[in-house]
Amino acid sequence: MDAEFKTSDQKEQLRIIKSLDMACFIFELKNNAWRDFENNDYEPVWEKINELLDYHKIDIDELID
Repeated sequence: MDAEFKTSDQKEQLRIIKSLDMACFIFELKNNAWRDFENNDYEPVWEKINELLDYHKIDIDELID
């Protein structure tokens, strides 16, 4: 897939450039970070994170190979 984006909006440029970094962060948070907290009662936090991902229609597996 080829795509070309043209914008003079600096914020929009950063959003495009940093999108992979954000996807990698979300992947790490969702799939790995919970292990650091598994001995604590953070289940409501993880439920909220997953709820927000669903609400915003973010399927991290779709974005990360």
